[in-house]
Amino acid sequence: IIVTAKLSLFEAKGEYQQILYQISSKGAGILSQELEALKNKLTIEGLFDQKHKKPLPLFPHTIGIISSPQGSALRDILITLYHRFPLANIIIYPSEVQGQNAASQLIKAFNHALHENKAEVIILARGGGSIEDLWPFNDETLIRTMFHANIPIITGVGHETDFTLADFVADLRAATPTAAAVAATPDKHYLKETL
Repeated sequence: IIVTAKLSLFEAKGEYQQILYQISSKGAGILSQELEALKNKLTIEGLFDQKHKKPLPLFPHTIGIISSPQGSALRDILITLYHRFPLANIIIYPSEVQGQNAASQLIKAFNHALHENKAEVIILARGGGSIEDLWPFNDETLIRTMFHANIPIITGVGHETDFTLADFVADLRAATPTAAAVAATPDKHYLKETL
């Protein structure tokens, strides 16, 4: 963007501020350009092809969740799983989901889950945020780790309008963390009615 502004000093706190008069668009930002270039590269390599998508288990005995233990996304997932299918065991693989160390922690959590090989499906989730907040989910090493996983992966990253490269490589992209929990499980009420 191009910004026209006036610099002023808020003397009481000793803080500078900018009073903006005009903002105009100057095209796609550097992060958007980097994201598009990496997406094109991985698309050409076939990492997002539908033929690589693994089917989800109908009745998962164990569900792995990679998310922040402090985030509301994890709480929403756990509540949804409890109400829909309380028979499933839950394994939480904690990771930061934002910031400089998040990508490496997400990769470490995935490698741990894949090495343990206990989960029948993995949910990768976090709440919404800006492109900068969600940037760890565009990490090339993370995308390649997800692609080579032998366990189906559901992403629930951000809000409905948010997309990351993790969504494209996942076996299923859910619009929200709660929707990811719904996609991973059958509904116990429906199962009771069916029986």
